[in-house]
Amino acid sequence: MKTPMKKIVSFLTVTSILGMGIVTPFNVLSETPVQAASASSKMASDAVVALFANNNPSTNVLKVTTDQQAIDSAQQLVNLAVGITEDVRANMQVAIDQAKDLLKIRNTPADYSLFADDADITSVAITGIMGKGITSVRLLIDGVAKATGTLHPDGTYSISTNDFITQGSKVEVAGYNGTSEVSRKTVRVSNNEKPLVPGTNDTLAKKMASDAILNLFQNNNPSTNTLKPTTAQKTIDFAQNLINVVIDPVVKANMQKELDNAQVLLNAANISLTVTPFKLGSDNYVTGQFSGDVAKISLTVNNKEGVKVGVTPSVLKYYAKNVILKDTDDVLLTAYDTKGTVLGTKKVTVEKQVVTTGSIDSITPFKIGTDNYVTGKYSGDVAKISLTVNGVEGTKVGVTPPDLKYYAKGVILKDTDIVKLTAYDVTGKVLDTETVTIAKQVVTSGFITSIAPFKIGTDNYITGQYTGDVAKISLTVNGVEGVKVPVTPPAIKYYAKTVILNTTDKAVLTAYDITGKVLDTKIVSATK
Repeated sequence: MKTPMKKIVSFLTVTSILGMGIVTPFNVLSETPVQAASASSKMASDAVVALFANNNPSTNVLKVTTDQQAIDSAQQLVNLAVGITEDVRANMQVAIDQAKDLLKIRNTPADYSLFADDADITSVAITGIMGKGITSVRLLIDGVAKATGTLHPDGTYSISTNDFITQGSKVEVAGYNGTSEVSRKTVRVSNNEKPLVPGTNDTLAKKMASDAILNLFQNNNPSTNTLKPTTAQKTIDFAQNLINVVIDPVVKANMQKELDNAQVLLNAANISLTVTPFKLGSDNYVTGQFSGDVAKISLTVNNKEGVKVGVTPSVLKYYAKNVILKDTDDVLLTAYDTKGTVLGTKKVTVEKQVVTTGSIDSITPFKIGTDNYVTGKYSGDVAKISLTVNGVEGTKVGVTPPDLKYYAKGVILKDTDIVKLTAYDVTGKVLDTETVTIAKQVVTSGFITSIAPFKIGTDNYITGQYTGDVAKISLTVNGVEGVKVPVTPPAIKYYAKTVILNTTDKAVLTAYDITGKVLDTKIVSATK
């Protein structure tokens, strides 16, 4: 019992070296000495490889997070590891010494270390780690420099791929000090295998194509009908290129079906279609919005597809007035890319025609020379009205429930004019038409029967009497007319104290009817 306990204690000591950073398994005290030794060895090994980029000492590049404390902690774990041979411990020590040497030159001009992260054919950038001695990095495709990268203060870099990576190409990152290349690393790019020459090895060609197709789907299983989040057009194109070199026609056809399904799923994920319900009897177009690479759309009604028409960015619009005729019609809008590939479909909801009703309930007789507007009342779905005079219809104007009001002063000129008021619904459908009665123009008359002499300096007002249809009066002094003021039957009263100042002033009082027509004028006598 003494030996097992000693080894368990040693393991617990190992876990305490890194403090809270390492959590001791809850069942460690129940483990056998062999299990404890195995765990001790793994902790030491993991700590050592974790010092290096990609967890691999062969990269000869430290992680940007590796510092002296991390190396010291790994050293202690190696020193205390149990259940390992001295050869294994020696190999670990070589890696630690390698890390120490790399740390010594870090942040010095002599640090030419360079590491490239793994990439994919869909990657938009190549990233990695570089030493301070590297002053620039470039992306090489098949040995040709294509792009220069950006160096970051934390010791990392990034280079935009700009679609330079093609299937089968060799991808490298070169590091430079000034104009001299000091380091070069090959980038491991997935989904980038070069297709075989057709017929050279059909068994391998089928496996390569199959693996590429499976890799597109969730759980590597096409039957899930769900793509992986990493699946993109480039990965589908990669699989297509591998299918193209397969010779077996049956296998090739089955693979193509699965790839076509992947393409449909990707297209659907990359676009969005929103279609507004189509209202029979009201709408002329099926309309909506879209996002994605839609180039054309078509409308299929009861399984009969119409012509494909181009789209304006983000806007769906397809003429359908004479195509969608019933609310039971089965209508589908289909979106296509520039190649004619179906990107997605959307069912169009067809709404029944709304039957609108409304009526003109009353119209006030229009008085020529007095009224400015044709007025009245309405009920129902009236949205606009128009006035037609002697067969000429004016513009349609909106209404404010429940009132009708249409300007007609300059339109209805004679009591013999034929005038009709028409009510429309919101679609322009006529709901009602009524004749406007025109009241014959009333001939007005009136007279100023008397005016008292105006005494300058004593009187404030001109006073007098009138008869007839006088509604307002005005005073004109020396050719300048003042404001028109209403009268109170049968008296005339007009303020003139500040207007008539001299007995020589020429003052005239004018009487008007309600329309502004002059009925009478009289000279005002001024005295002192």
